[in-house]
Amino acid sequence: MPSRAVVFGICIVILTALLVSMVEFFLPVSAKFEMNALCRKTLLKMELEGGITTGMRDELEEALLARGFRNIVIDGTVNAKYGDEISLWVESYYVYDKINNLFSRGETGQRMVYSKKSIARKVIN
Repeated sequence: MPSRAVVFGICIVILTALLVSMVEFFLPVSAKFEMNALCRKTLLKMELEGGITTGMRDELEEALLARGFRNIVIDGTVNAKYGDEISLWVESYYVYDKINNLFSRGETGQRMVYSKKSIARKVIN
């Protein structure tokens, strides 16, 4: 009977370690989805305005910094007529903690890039 308790305890420890590693695997994936959503929102504003303004650029940079991104580079079409192609290119570096060894954690980073093109358009309601 005591051997079953030991085996059960070992299984719980292994399952907990597996759960922690799976959660850490999805941290950068979740960050990339957040980055894509913020950049897409900015690209939609760019479509209506005909390009990126300094206010849009600052707003996007602040939102990315608040979510833990570093070394942010934003490049986009500044002035486009309606019907012209606009583009948004954002590069950043996401830093997060990850288990390196059995009992140690360390910072790990990942480069993330968003690059999309669209058409500047005027929406009439």
